Amino acid sequence: MKINCNVEVVNRSLPAPRKKAQRSCLAIGRQSVKNNELHLLLQQTTQNKLGTKYKIDENIEKVFTKFVNNGKATIRLKEPPHDLNIQCDAIQLKSFLRTLQLGLSKKLDASVLCISNMNPKSIAQAPKTKVTIKNKADYPVLQGFPRTTEELNIVGLERKSFDRQILRLQSLRVLNLSDNKITSLPKELASLPCLIELIVSNNALGSGGRNKWTWMNEGTLSKTLKLLDLSGNGLIHLSNQIGKLKKLVTLNVSCNSLTSLPTSIGTLSSLKYLDISHNCIQNLPGSLMKFRFEGLNIAHNPDISRVRSQSFAVNFTVSTLTQLGAQKVLYYRLPYDASIIPFTLVPCLDNATYCVCGKAVVGQYNCVETSKNVSQIANEVTASGDTNVSFQCVVCSHDCVKSLLFPR
Repeated sequence: MKINCNVEVVNRSLPAPRKKAQRSCLAIGRQSVKNNELHLLLQQTTQNKLGTKYKIDENIEKVFTKFVNNGKATIRLKEPPHDLNIQCDAIQLKSFLRTLQLGLSKKLDASVLCISNMNPKSIAQAPKTKVTIKNKADYPVLQGFPRTTEELNIVGLERKSFDRQILRLQSLRVLNLSDNKITSLPKELASLPCLIELIVSNNALGSGGRNKWTWMNEGTLSKTLKLLDLSGNGLIHLSNQIGKLKKLVTLNVSCNSLTSLPTSIGTLSSLKYLDISHNCIQNLPGSLMKFRFEGLNIAHNPDISRVRSQSFAVNFTVSTLTQLGAQKVLYYRLPYDASIIPFTLVPCLDNATYCVCGKAVVGQYNCVETSKNVSQIANEVTASGDTNVSFQCVVCSHDCVKSLLFPR
């Protein structure tokens, strides 16, 4: 039996630094026709092409399988004092280790293992994980993208639509579609289970007015996406659904035509880097006042420092049962759609605002404007003028008003 894998050979008797794992073929087989003694044969591409044989019987000190479900294991040999750190497909690795275990326990008939396994002729190439396409002639229209792709860059091809072949890439972690003319993203985008970075800068997502943002609130994207770049798309509106991307760390919406940000941004507790430069934003949501950013870029928003009113006149009314129920749905982050609740309630939930305290507010709300120096909420601020910025604050109670009037 043999597997193609990445193997790092560590000599425990030497203090030398560890070497990078190499693409290899690891096999279990007989030494000869007359000798049924089992051996491991390690063949690597760039060194020792003839292979290194390791005796199995009474020569394996331990097999480490703690991370076998992730496709990783280590075989520790006595002589020579080598550790074979293996990484490959988890299913193949488990099968290989099972065969090794049977060989160690003398429960395996060595004759069933072909001698040819001890002489691997070729090593399969490592699966392609990064694909970059910058020319239309190189686009894989017929053959599609390798299923093992983890990083896909389709840059500057003037594409007007999203290629649905991308939705088949279940290992995709980084998707870069910058410098095209894409006008919308499919809701099925959220079905990609491993997507961490989505870069759609310099496209046309803002064309045709308000966009459909269903890809933000369906599937697993809310649990995986950490970087979102929507810069240079002519956006005049950023959907409140941005608040569904709970793991977002970096958000770039620079070089658009935004006049405001949705209050749901204040629910993104993992957000550390926010770039809103080169827009027409007049104020920041009050829900950001309790944030601590690593980096905040507010440059080239001419009216962001001008406070228009500092009146705190508010009028609170008793919430209806429907509003209270909707607030609880948002508080507990319960999934909802028109198949679960009346479809007329879905827009109410989607368009909910968020108080400075973080609570959701459904229906009518009170809003006051105040100012704050953003250097108090960010370690590094990039601004083209005053860092005292206008904040538009939704308040849900008199206590929240007091927290604005008399900050601690």
